[in-house]
Amino acid sequence: MPEKNLFDGYARFAFERDFDLSKHSSVQIGGKAKIAFCPQSVAELCALLQKLEKDGIEYYVLGNATNVLPADEGTEKAIVRMKNLSGISLKGNAFVYAGATAGKLLSMCRQNGKSGAEFLYGIPCSIGGALFMNAGAGGVYIDGIVENVLVYRKGKTELLSARDCKYAYKRSVFMDEGGVIIGATLRLKAETEEKIMERENYFSFRRAKLPKGKSMGCVFKNPDGISAGELIEKSGLKGLRVGGACISVEHANFIINEKKATAKDVKALIAMIKNAVLAQYNVRLEEEIRYLD
Repeated sequence: MPEKNLFDGYARFAFERDFDLSKHSSVQIGGKAKIAFCPQSVAELCALLQKLEKDGIEYYVLGNATNVLPADEGTEKAIVRMKNLSGISLKGNAFVYAGATAGKLLSMCRQNGKSGAEFLYGIPCSIGGALFMNAGAGGVYIDGIVENVLVYRKGKTELLSARDCKYAYKRSVFMDEGGVIIGATLRLKAETEEKIMERENYFSFRRAKLPKGKSMGCVFKNPDGISAGELIEKSGLKGLRVGGACISVEHANFIINEKKATAKDVKALIAMIKNAVLAQYNVRLEEEIRYLD
């Protein structure tokens, strides 16, 4: 198929060509995607995904793009951005769309006296991203408040129970079997604003010492009973630099883009970390970030 005709027939969808991934990822690294779609409704999202799949066009789904590393060369795949699907309803059972940020959810919860999601405080994620990777903090994860998840897969939408999502530590069925998360019903309970803010302050305090700057958050999952950051630090790697990328001296599980780092720089550091920890502690670290190639 000639390249110029690749996206013929997509004029009815909202899109942007030559989408600069470095400007839309938290680590501010990456080249351009040929096209990025930004659906305005669930109906438009489903129609878009059906057409992409029918045409054999691969795609990435992005929320806040906070735990991804885009390639320096960009990607041939289409980008599907969820930012406009960000509605939140807290009446009865709370339903939160995938594009809503954790910050927006918590703000609405405070205003409406709903508690249960405070562990997300300070995590710069979209709810879709949190559901995809079972995000959490302080030993509390989003699977603990999930009632069900609305997902698109195999050409249709379906409702999965929390059990169907096969949640585990930084793991879900979506990582293994695909599917695009549209939103979720969350189990929240009534609480006073004062109590909610107390819990938020607790999680805020826990995150206060995390590094600032352009990063992807924690790069590696914690192995069973061990802190990945501690293993990296004990391996003597804090402060190690490749090009413009640096292993944080504040938290060794963070890689900071300090001086126009490239994805190649970051990947080199990741390889060094994995090799050093394996050699010294016989532990194979596994990334929790996602690569966009």
